[in-house]
Amino acid sequence: MKNTKISDNPSDYKKKVRRFQQIGAICACLIMAGIFLYFYIKYGKQLYEIFGNAESLKVFLAQFHGFDKWVFVAIRAFQTVIKIIPAEPLEIGSGVLYGTWGGLLLCMLGTMIGSFVIIALTRAFGKPLVSAFIPIEKIEALPFLKDEKRVYLSLFFIYLIPGTPKDVLTYVAGLTGLDMRKFLLITGIARIPSIITSTWCGQEIINKNYTLAIIIFATTGILSVACSLIYNRYSVAKEKKEKNLAAQNNKQEEIDDK
Repeated sequence: MKNTKISDNPSDYKKKVRRFQQIGAICACLIMAGIFLYFYIKYGKQLYEIFGNAESLKVFLAQFHGFDKWVFVAIRAFQTVIKIIPAEPLEIGSGVLYGTWGGLLLCMLGTMIGSFVIIALTRAFGKPLVSAFIPIEKIEALPFLKDEKRVYLSLFFIYLIPGTPKDVLTYVAGLTGLDMRKFLLITGIARIPSIITSTWCGQEIINKNYTLAIIIFATTGILSVACSLIYNRYSVAKEKKEKNLAAQNNKQEEIDDK
């Protein structure tokens, strides 16, 4: 009688894992879409009115009494994972409600929780999940993540500079072999200047020091736009250089073959 036992072929195992990741990614996307639709149907445009205005946010959180801080942390974590709530007004609102340092602490806590959720999801479901939100081309255009000597330093500066694609990197990081404790620590520290300028702005608004608040907001905005333009120009130049280098290598290989 023939042995009908399924062989433990490594390729079969990889296919099963890939299949599991694909199914899991689809389920995760459906859950996220369901959460989004629930909030959109229930609150609709109120979401942007509530979280896009510090006073509306204050009224919304007041109904939770002593649990308002925990609700804010949950909102911040949700905003980190699914970008349907604008980040800047939420950070300014935290400064209005809880002061510069209190707002910073709550924003950082929510961001860390949200980042951990993103990494856990990407580690569990792999590239199929990430590719649902981010084009594969963008993932492959981040070669510095493979540079073990400079990767953490590169990540620190990218998260420190305003206007860089931080959200993309958080999703992609889960696909790499990076130490997630180091990643969360380094990127968390790098986020502080950006967040604290917003919470400081919020505190100055509540103190009715509008001139200083406008200066902080305008300076941060100008820096964000300038850094974003510089980063984009650098990325384009680097991509062009890598393509030219690849073309030269291919040409050299063709000459060597002859």
